[in-house]
Amino acid sequence: MASVLPTSDRLPKRISLGKIGSGFLFFLVLGLFITNALLIKQNRDLKALIARGQPGFLKQGEQVPTLAANNLSGQRSTVDYAARAKTVLFVFSPQCAACERTAPWWKQIIAASIRNEYQIFGISLGDGLKTNSFLTSNGLRLETLVDIDAETRAAYKFSMTPLTIVIDSKGNVERIWPGAFNQQGKQEVEKYFGISLDDVK
Repeated sequence: MASVLPTSDRLPKRISLGKIGSGFLFFLVLGLFITNALLIKQNRDLKALIARGQPGFLKQGEQVPTLAANNLSGQRSTVDYAARAKTVLFVFSPQCAACERTAPWWKQIIAASIRNEYQIFGISLGDGLKTNSFLTSNGLRLETLVDIDAETRAAYKFSMTPLTIVIDSKGNVERIWPGAFNQQGKQEVEKYFGISLDDVK
């Protein structure tokens, strides 16, 4: 008879642990459901952009709307083109290999003495966590916007990364370099900004 009591004593604990496990499973399934719903929406938005023929790049002289998105602190931020004569946008995806290859060039442009004339922003097509990791691992220190909505992606034709874009004080595209810099792109950037860039392997 003595051996029966410990078994019954442990029974409520097993029930309690079962309830905890069920609760955890519920929130896990709920989280997966929400994540899946967001991915479906994002996929639908991207398909809509493709259907409208958006893939491509901005062209020199093309006017763009105000760019507003969240910064890495989660606060809404707006790029004010009128604040400086020109604005440089470094557009990247955190897991983009070509962006990794371009980051050292961007780092040198940021370090050059051009901030009196230019304001520089990073535009990430990834989430805040991955964006922070990308910036840190590549030594990039610049104000970066994330959570770019589908309408803004369409207006700026963010169909691929990396992109280096210069916009004037009226919101007109002055220069754009799509893709990773090659030797020709490096020379064009040096000539445009009046700076010298070290070769990057």
